[in-house]
Amino acid sequence: MAVCPEPCLPACVLTLLLLQLPGLDSAHLDVIGPPEPILAVVGEAAELPCHLSPTASAAHMELRWFREKLSPAVLVHRDGRTQDAEQMPGYRGRVTLAQDDIAQGRVALRIRGVQASDDGEYRCLFRHNDSYGEASVRLKVAALGSDPHVHIDVQESGETRLQCTSVGWYPEPQVQWRAPGGETFPSVSESRNLDDKGLFAVAASVVIRDTSVKNVSCCIQNTLLSQEKAVEVSIPAPIFPKLTPWMVVVAVILMVLGILTIGSIFFIWRLYKERSSYRKSEFSSTEKLLEQLNWKKATLHAVDVTLDPDTAHPHLFLYEDFKSVRLEDSRQKLPEKPERFDSWPCVLGREAFTSGAHYWEVEVGDRTDWAVGVCREDVVKKGFDPMTPENGFWAVELYGNGYWALTPLRTPLPLAGPPRRVGIFLDYESGDISFYNMTDGSHVYTFPSASFSGPLRPFFCLWSCGKKPLTICRITDGLEGVTVASDVKDPSKEIPLSPLGEDAASGDTLHSKLIPTQPSQGPP
Repeated sequence: MAVCPEPCLPACVLTLLLLQLPGLDSAHLDVIGPPEPILAVVGEAAELPCHLSPTASAAHMELRWFREKLSPAVLVHRDGRTQDAEQMPGYRGRVTLAQDDIAQGRVALRIRGVQASDDGEYRCLFRHNDSYGEASVRLKVAALGSDPHVHIDVQESGETRLQCTSVGWYPEPQVQWRAPGGETFPSVSESRNLDDKGLFAVAASVVIRDTSVKNVSCCIQNTLLSQEKAVEVSIPAPIFPKLTPWMVVVAVILMVLGILTIGSIFFIWRLYKERSSYRKSEFSSTEKLLEQLNWKKATLHAVDVTLDPDTAHPHLFLYEDFKSVRLEDSRQKLPEKPERFDSWPCVLGREAFTSGAHYWEVEVGDRTDWAVGVCREDVVKKGFDPMTPENGFWAVELYGNGYWALTPLRTPLPLAGPPRRVGIFLDYESGDISFYNMTDGSHVYTFPSASFSGPLRPFFCLWSCGKKPLTICRITDGLEGVTVASDVKDPSKEIPLSPLGEDAASGDTLHSKLIPTQPSQGPP
């Protein structure tokens, strides 16, 4: 150990203190999960533990267990209680926080009534002010199914066909046919199907041609639990039924009657189908005309929208025309402002609307994981509040392979095809926020009428990185022959309007004036 002379003692003490302090830029908590997966049986309970290292109290921290997305989460514990509004519907009433040792930084997620869908990776996140850390926990779910049932069918050829069935297995089980001496027989067919609880139902068939084989066992194994269930059956002697002439006559009569019945049913069904198709086509034409009318009326109120750099999350890179944005892994060092998003990767438009009707379009192309819409100017931009109308957000999103309206329980949107351009229409006085697929001009979704107070601004969000940006379409001047039918019953009455212009350029080179030379690290 080095010894400091007495005149240098204050300097030495200061040096030792600085060596023991963490880095000034560090905002990381060390969170540790179990090194091995947690095994749970369907219907029973499971605990997924996490703890801080070194030991520290987590009583005043935000604790979050989530799967693929931070929100909605499996469980969120903040300010001493569970935040139900941020919880995934499938876990409500089934999960609790085991916090007996929270003062030592040890907590656990307790899941009651484990289901097959609970299988997979979980992440536990500890957050305190600007410090955060997370760890992963792997949960493996297993279920031992029902006793096998074997159906025996003796063929006229002398062969015996056995079919073994069982339900309620997880994960996918293995089926094996065995003779008493240990000999195995290959299955001629196997099927494994999931039921409504996510458990496997198995069916396997085998054909026994060797008449010396008297007994066969069907064994179904769960390799994760290292357990199996088996049943042994005796193979009966072959029976050759003799058909009498009257049995043949009855069979032929029944066959003819069956063919006539099937033909009659098919004729009636086809006639019904044709009439239904005609009515549906007539209804669809009227409905499509009304959708086009609503969209064309919306485009009469087209406005030019640009992005506000003061609200952009540090991981969002804006193009210098403030029309395009993309998400990057690197984080920019930007001035901290109250209006800047610090958790959700979002940015607002510069324009604020307090009255009137407004319409703009966003080019999403073939990129994935985005959300566009409208929000109140005063929405909470710090933290992970859910993006719902109750919190001031009216938006639709593409996440993974599904399109959704961001309602409290997320409404699925069954679209005919993926939109490459989305039109957004806002009528402030009537409380109308509607979305359109500009690939085919069809209506996507309209939020229930709302009563607005205060300014509303365009809203954009990106969930995944990539070179393809999200671009606000430019508005061109002049009339170019686009018309709106003012009356559905009289298509001759048409109103000219100014169409939207060409798409904004979306080159790969970023020219954002917000980007610093040295990115900083921080929480997502």
